[in-house]
Amino acid sequence: MTTAPMLETRRLNKRFGGVVAADNIDLSVETGELRCLIGPNGAGKSTLFAMLCGIQRADGGQILLAGRDVTHMQAFQRVRLGVGLTFQTNRAFHQLSVRENLAIPRIPHDAERRALGAERLAVALETFGLDPEDETRAGELSHNQLQWLEIAMVLSGYPDLILLDEPAAGMAGEETARTATLLKRLNATGLTIVVVEHDIAFVKEVAQSVTVLHQGRVFAEGPVEAITANEEVRKIYLGKA
Repeated sequence: MTTAPMLETRRLNKRFGGVVAADNIDLSVETGELRCLIGPNGAGKSTLFAMLCGIQRADGGQILLAGRDVTHMQAFQRVRLGVGLTFQTNRAFHQLSVRENLAIPRIPHDAERRALGAERLAVALETFGLDPEDETRAGELSHNQLQWLEIAMVLSGYPDLILLDEPAAGMAGEETARTATLLKRLNATGLTIVVVEHDIAFVKEVAQSVTVLHQGRVFAEGPVEAITANEEVRKIYLGKA
């Protein structure tokens, strides 16, 4: 029996006036995969991410989660089905403590899923040095701690798939490395991870496979080693394609 991909899009498209932001995008991410979506500015990464999250409605095509059509579902409905989301703009509640923020996303699940989700959350808290009982207000945390707290909040919902929009943006080298370490540790537990990213060094560190977007289309796709060595991919990043 063939198992459906954890995440799939079929001829997904989106226009803003006369601008084609997503042009019949076909994407397939298998369960347990760590995929990075890359591309130059204006490639369509943010639009695709917003449609995957349920923030933007597609003009056509389908989005499937483990074979289930979620194209017309809102973001909160996708979260209930096991999707975890982080964004470039941090969405932790700054007036609440670390402990209170971590308690918000809890979604009832069966015992097996709760156990695995709790294990993944524990890995994140350990990697990031976060205390789940910390009463410090989130607004008092540093930039990287806030980013890490949001990732931990997502994991508190015990997702099967997490979609991360530039999770290491604005971080220094050591902090970026710690974020990369966590993603690899989480992926080793079987968690499916999709990362929208522009930092090629970070992509090389974490990705198993890469999808390159250019002018709203899938430009190239394959193992990270092949993509980062692809001369045509280098050209679009340098603005020559």
